[in-house]
Amino acid sequence: MAAAVRLNPKNVDAVHTGDCWAVAGSDRCRPVSRDQAVEAIQHQVPACTFCRPDTALGLE
Repeated sequence: MAAAVRLNPKNVDAVHTGDCWAVAGSDRCRPVSRDQAVEAIQHQVPACTFCRPDTALGLE
């Protein structure tokens, strides 16, 4: 199995769920794996206050 690609928290503004209205249509957003989203939140990348990906991922 390939190693997960680590996100650079300096390049990530926030973590969102895939259906978040706050980023709908944005060309700046990129999908990531569940593991990458969890890692980002655990490394102080803020979770969107609208879609609450931390709650959706079971972290809150």
